[in-house]
Amino acid sequence: MCRHFYVSHPMNQNPVPKKRARTFGRRSLLVSLLLIAAFVTYVVTRSKTPAPVAMNAPVKVPTWEQLIAALPKIPGATETGKLLAKTIDSVRISPGVSASWVLIGDILAQEYRSSGDSAFHEHAEAIYRHALALDARNAEAMTGLAWVFGGRHMFVDSLEWARRALEIDPNNQAAYGISGDAALEQGDYDLAFDHYQKMTDLRPDLSSWSRGAHLLWVTGSTTKAIALMQMAIRAGAPFAENTAWCRAKLAMMFFNDGALLPAEQTIGAALASAPDNVHVLLAAGRIATARNDVAAAEAHYKKLLERGPHLEALVALGDLHLSRGEKPKAEEYFEKVEALHVSNVATGVHDHTIMAKFYADHDRRLDEALRLAEQHKLTRNVQEADVLAWVCFKNGDRARAVEFMKLALSRNTPDPELEFHAGMIAAEAGDVVSAEKHLQRAVALNPRFHPLLADVAAKKLEQVIARPTASVKGNLVPSKP
Repeated sequence: MCRHFYVSHPMNQNPVPKKRARTFGRRSLLVSLLLIAAFVTYVVTRSKTPAPVAMNAPVKVPTWEQLIAALPKIPGATETGKLLAKTIDSVRISPGVSASWVLIGDILAQEYRSSGDSAFHEHAEAIYRHALALDARNAEAMTGLAWVFGGRHMFVDSLEWARRALEIDPNNQAAYGISGDAALEQGDYDLAFDHYQKMTDLRPDLSSWSRGAHLLWVTGSTTKAIALMQMAIRAGAPFAENTAWCRAKLAMMFFNDGALLPAEQTIGAALASAPDNVHVLLAAGRIATARNDVAAAEAHYKKLLERGPHLEALVALGDLHLSRGEKPKAEEYFEKVEALHVSNVATGVHDHTIMAKFYADHDRRLDEALRLAEQHKLTRNVQEADVLAWVCFKNGDRARAVEFMKLALSRNTPDPELEFHAGMIAAEAGDVVSAEKHLQRAVALNPRFHPLLADVAAKKLEQVIARPTASVKGNLVPSKP
């Protein structure tokens, strides 16, 4: 059942349709903007999920001087770098003020949002715990810890910290947002709607609207998602990176819908305001690739890698070389992908879904792809179900591929690559009608959705259309036209 937010447009123009009438006011709060990063977790790195941490386990807290000394270096010329330096000066004068430590944690969260470097989770956790040691009822510190554990995909702990924060401060907008993020990642979309609606009721702003927009897109409401994300962008944020993240998500909504010119225009504005943002550079690379501007795509991905190794950028560069028949060069990048995965596993970075898809896309180590993907075999998350279905298909398990693909299609997410997977699985299962439907939808949404797989989709569609349809089974749940 599709649900929708009701949002009164600031200019009273064409409100998004409602399921339950709600109205909103306008304020802004830095912490809620900084904590939006949990939204991004599907795109950024993942690995094997660590075991949950006992909530009351004793934790050795270093001295405040040691915490300051251990902080990662952030360039002083950036907004976050300037704010961090100013806050550290304040802490040195009054180290016992819990709120100042929370602000440092929030700055680290902001830097993670821009860089995608999961090492910021560790530093932020230590800072938030120190803030709690100073004030055991600091709800903002609890919310920060909820963000930390959500970023690690330890959702039981994330939800518990968010619950504790809400017990102290029932109007904690950010805690509702993080609770919604956890629900979304676990595929409980109705619960995510409820949390995001409460968040938006408290304060409609970039943080709440962008979360709602992403959820609307995942659940098949592209037009409403675009409208809400545009509202988030117009609302703005204290840090340019936050608005740039919204522009990157909006650009990919356009991309997935095949609207490459609006996608390019949107990502251009994001590049102008946040040229080093990891999410912006990834989106810019994909859009440039679809527009056959390979040089620009390579430049975006290589610029991203200047900040450090990144799985998706390495895979994308390998695919660009493979699309030009440069197999040895592509293999160099793919070997870097596998080496980075080994490093990620050792350091607890979450990349198993990305790696499972990488292996399946490139027909390598399919047994390992299945092992990684099956860590989510009980998932209700449609995007994880899509990867599971694709991996099962590549391993020759037709029945399970169909089973997981039905779940992946259940929310009508407008993703051409998901539709491509559905078409390939349906064709293998002998469901010619569904195969034709899904492959046509993949090509119709964006005929250049992938530098390698888009051509596979077009060729497979030609083969399916030429096949007789007398033995159609209709196994897959069809997506909306």
